[in-house]
Amino acid sequence: LVDIAVLGRVSATELAGAAIGRSIGFGAITLAMGVSTGLEPLAAQAIGAGEPDRAWQAFKTTLRTVLLLWAPLMLLGYAVTFLLVPLGVAAPIVSRARDYMVAQSPGLAFTVAFLAGKTLLQAHGKTRPALVASIAGNLVNLVVCNLLVRGDDALVGLGLRPVGLPQLGAWGAGVAFSLAQVVLAAIVLASVWPHRARPRGAGLAVPARTILKVGLPVGMQMLAEYGVFSFAALLVGRFGAESESAHQIALGLASFMYMGALGVAGATAVRVGHAVGSGTSVRRRGFVGIVAGAMFMCTGALAFALVPTLLVRVFTDEPRVIMLGARLLGIAALFQLFDGVQTVAGGALRGAGDVRFPFVANVLAH
Repeated sequence: LVDIAVLGRVSATELAGAAIGRSIGFGAITLAMGVSTGLEPLAAQAIGAGEPDRAWQAFKTTLRTVLLLWAPLMLLGYAVTFLLVPLGVAAPIVSRARDYMVAQSPGLAFTVAFLAGKTLLQAHGKTRPALVASIAGNLVNLVVCNLLVRGDDALVGLGLRPVGLPQLGAWGAGVAFSLAQVVLAAIVLASVWPHRARPRGAGLAVPARTILKVGLPVGMQMLAEYGVFSFAALLVGRFGAESESAHQIALGLASFMYMGALGVAGATAVRVGHAVGSGTSVRRRGFVGIVAGAMFMCTGALAFALVPTLLVRVFTDEPRVIMLGARLLGIAALFQLFDGVQTVAGGALRGAGDVRFPFVANVLAH
């Protein structure tokens, strides 16, 4: 949302290019993100069973696995950009998309490391480090993105003298993203270190095949879901920069609300995993999470339905983008409740170790 707010007030072309680049980059890395998230049941069940050292070993294997996946996935994502012009996306937008992707790619390695660390901390019931990291990362992104995207205009807006800073557009936003992800990962991984295994826990190694057996279905589920939205973003790019910008604003706001449901899903997965590990009932914990997620998403649906224009105006001054974005938010309002319920229900099943059913359901539905 920070990137959208900054780029949206500079150029619709820069925003459209960054939107497509971000969609492809995140679409490519979803497989590794799924493997990071797949740590949830392994770590939560181990801690619920009183075996924190086994959770640490699972974390180490997960971290190595996702970092090995990062490079080939980024190369695959960059290769996808060569399909954009044949799909009908304008060359200037494609150029900005590649700029953003190249600058964003290093940050995505830190993104999956952050997710792995956050997942282990959640299993221990510690969520504050990830919250602190997110606030710090967003502040870094806000400052750096403004400086790199707007150049001297950002300094003048603060009442400072210009010093010759260039306007780097989408590329600058990608660099800011990467720096923010470094901050995210550093704070969370520093918080993870005290939970490392004691010497006697070194023999509890968790093989990569165990991580992949749980994580790959989660990654494929995320790929199906995110892939549909990413492909839609590529197709919308054929309609021009204004349409792509409006689509990105609406999708960004919908994704922002989705993060709340994803947080409830993570908490539900941990609570269910603890129950499985300790041999207690899981049903009530799962249903409480689903209801909480549904209530949260209803809040977003009401906001999108009642004040869509006000929300879109935060990100752009262009009249046509505002009009299109407000209409798209009306559509987003319709699926908020269902998206929240399926996300938290999937988290409950993940905590119980069932990753197959959510994977099949998501692939078929999308």
